[in-house]
Amino acid sequence: MNKPRTVRLEDWLDPEIERYMEENHLNNFNQLVNLALEKFISEPQSIELKPIAKSKWSGQMKKAFSKHKKAMDELK
Repeated sequence: MNKPRTVRLEDWLDPEIERYMEENHLNNFNQLVNLALEKFISEPQSIELKPIAKSKWSGQMKKAFSKHKKAMDELK
């Protein structure tokens, strides 16, 4: 038995979904979601790492350390 799931969509997306379903002769929203999810999970997803400038790294680390000082102190 399939597990029911709930999805909350953005307001702007609803008319686009309706238009797509009409153009592609899909009868219900579940068909569209199943097709979209099947395609999404079957394709390789990759995260592209990009190098950042050393000055930007230093600034971000200082900010992170000051913001999370209490947690860092507790790890000592």
